Amino acid sequence: MPSYNPKSNVDDSVRKLPSSNGIYSASSALASLRTSQPIVPWFKLVWFPQNIPRMSIILWFSIRGMLSTRDRIRKYDPRAVTTCVLYNSHLESHAHLFFQCLFSRAIWTQLLNIGRSPCNSLCWNTFID
Repeated sequence: MPSYNPKSNVDDSVRKLPSSNGIYSASSALASLRTSQPIVPWFKLVWFPQNIPRMSIILWFSIRGMLSTRDRIRKYDPRAVTTCVLYNSHLESHAHLFFQCLFSRAIWTQLLNIGRSPCNSLCWNTFID
């Protein structure tokens, strides 16, 4: 939601905003507060009719870089360990977790071989695009 800074010199008022069909509802009030954003290219990859909501939310968080990886935790806790939990050598980030870690790279290589897809370069930004 957009940030809201109330003005102390202006009286508060209640406004009812109808939806397109003329009926007042909580959803029409919420729609009036939302700002319209363009649809992202990966929208249908995440949100589709047969999706599993938990998986869609995890994918959405990972695409937006919002998973609690150790590099993000370090921003809130300077004492946090930031290395990969599997090999204890590299910084654990989204890119490392999904593609650069030896473990995840081996899984991707096997999956791509099964699908007979070339495994030229696995990169987080390329995958998201």
